[in-house]
Amino acid sequence: MAEPDSPAAGVILDIQEVDFSYGGSQALSGCTFGVNRATVTGLIGPNGAGKSTLIEIIAGGLRPSAGTITFEGADIAGLGRVAIAKRGIVRTFQTSRELLRLPVIENVMLAAQNQYGENLLSGVFGKSKWAKQEKELREEAATLLEWVGLGHAMDQRAGSLSGGQRRLLDMARALMAKPKMLLLDEPTAGVYPAIVQLMAERINDVAKQGLAVLVVAHNMAFLEWVADDVVVMDQGRMLTRGHIDEVRRNELVTTAYLGG
Repeated sequence: MAEPDSPAAGVILDIQEVDFSYGGSQALSGCTFGVNRATVTGLIGPNGAGKSTLIEIIAGGLRPSAGTITFEGADIAGLGRVAIAKRGIVRTFQTSRELLRLPVIENVMLAAQNQYGENLLSGVFGKSKWAKQEKELREEAATLLEWVGLGHAMDQRAGSLSGGQRRLLDMARALMAKPKMLLLDEPTAGVYPAIVQLMAERINDVAKQGLAVLVVAHNMAFLEWVADDVVVMDQGRMLTRGHIDEVRRNELVTTAYLGG
């Protein structure tokens, strides 16, 4: 089997020597690793290791001060959220960001890219196309919601969902954009075990369909279910990488988490 970072393994995202600072505080320092197509890579590390900063940089919310981030062979560092999303990288956040007063299904529909209604001329002069597309998007959104276990709630306001259900809605919205890669930032935080297991099953499903998934998580049981391998970060860089069982036995990881 090819190593996770080798070209033969089908790397879709390649992070090389990435640095970033918040003022005088170094958040990332020479961070380097790759993510393969059709795999789930866990990203773990102690608080302050740089995990969420890295996710934000990959998604286009921050620009690295040094290094390169290559997606499907093209440098994407600093392109911005919209451009990167259009290239196929879609993220979820630690805190859900639904439009709480809109129905669940409309929250999902809004995540679809290249809608006719986004263009004023198409919206005014292409009403038949717009109506046809809206019908198709509604059907697609309904299918996604059934798939993540929210079919019964699709007409409810998003604000009525529980915290775990909102995480499932986050996933449905992300998939509605038809990504090539998902960035999931703590998707299981505060979620009941039954929903965590369902989420794990769905993440495994999308990886089998060809998506790359990079997931930040502290829940080791969840990572056991989903992660092909795990990257451990500490002090802004990759400390080690391997199967979760190998990582657990690594003394460097124990030291990073416990200190000393």
